[in-house]
Amino acid sequence: MINPNESIRFTNVVARKYEFHYKDFEIAMKDFTEQVARNHTIKGPFFYSVNNVPKDEIMLTEFFMPIKEHQVNNLEAVEFHSYFSVEGMISIPLHSDFENNTETAYALLLDYMEKNNYEQVTPFFHIISGDRNFPYVFIKVGAQ
Repeated sequence: MINPNESIRFTNVVARKYEFHYKDFEIAMKDFTEQVARNHTIKGPFFYSVNNVPKDEIMLTEFFMPIKEHQVNNLEAVEFHSYFSVEGMISIPLHSDFENNTETAYALLLDYMEKNNYEQVTPFFHIISGDRNFPYVFIKVGAQ
């Protein structure tokens, strides 16, 4: 079910952009989370944006992680946002088979925007939630 009243709001967010083959997603995510966790207290949740339509299977992605600290220590190639906020979003949750259901979720969100005369104004964001027993993902996109 699509939620038309969504946003992303976090404080003290570390962000880093990556470019990688889609099969290397786990490697890039691990690199980012380990780099952040070395000198910071993760408060989560981990989330990321997909900033391109993957051509030649290469993804342009930005990873985000809220931390407890109010500044960044000893991190290369990262940005720090004391407040990260994206308003005016729509979302859909995924509870299983994330790799296959993501494409369907994108299609449902794009169809909703078309039917409601909205324009996509942000990349797609994936907010990782839940736990090992019940993982889920919220896919959100800015729409006006």
